[in-house]
Amino acid sequence: MRFRYAIAPLVLALTSLTASAEQHKPHKDNHQQHQAEQASLAAHVHGLATLNVAFDGQQLELQLESPAMNIVGFEYQPSSAADYHAVAEAERKLKDAQALFTFTNAAHCSLSSITLDQDLTAEHEHAENTDHEHAAAHAHKNEDHHAAHEHEQHEHAHSDIQAHYIFNCRTAEKLNLINAAGFFKVFPATDTIHVQLVTPTAQYGTELSVSKTQLNW
Repeated sequence: MRFRYAIAPLVLALTSLTASAEQHKPHKDNHQQHQAEQASLAAHVHGLATLNVAFDGQQLELQLESPAMNIVGFEYQPSSAADYHAVAEAERKLKDAQALFTFTNAAHCSLSSITLDQDLTAEHEHAENTDHEHAAAHAHKNEDHHAAHEHEQHEHAHSDIQAHYIFNCRTAEKLNLINAAGFFKVFPATDTIHVQLVTPTAQYGTELSVSKTQLNW
């Protein structure tokens, strides 16, 4: 059975900005751009992840976002076989949703679809092209300078990973908890998950941690 990827309106209201609004924004000056960059860095905190939960009808959606450091162990552009293996292994673990999250048994929730998005390998492909152009234009640069530049890239890299899960709950009226104990066990670099929950009757935010892994409503 095929499942169409569609973010629930309730989650969309929490997390997305429309493309048309972006197109009509005035161009940022340098000061505004700097402020935006600082805000982005402030939102990117190692050890912290966010989870949006939307529940309506029989459909339960979890939308997770985390710094890649929490999931993969690094945020620089992969350059070795070991790096690419680490990214692939992280994706494999994220796809095993049943090992990360459990629900009220009586609700009979089963995974319908999952979508992963990470910019580690995409950034690497872009950087590889840029590096070739840079090498052609500056062939006289020595290897020491190149190594220092590479180190600087690693120091300042920031990458995030998003995972979007859709579950179908056969007896949805009995669903009243989500437990993320498995997530903290599989990804121990995650200290805290900021949660936003939206149901037809409730909307609130809370935090999960190793000592508090269960979300109830």
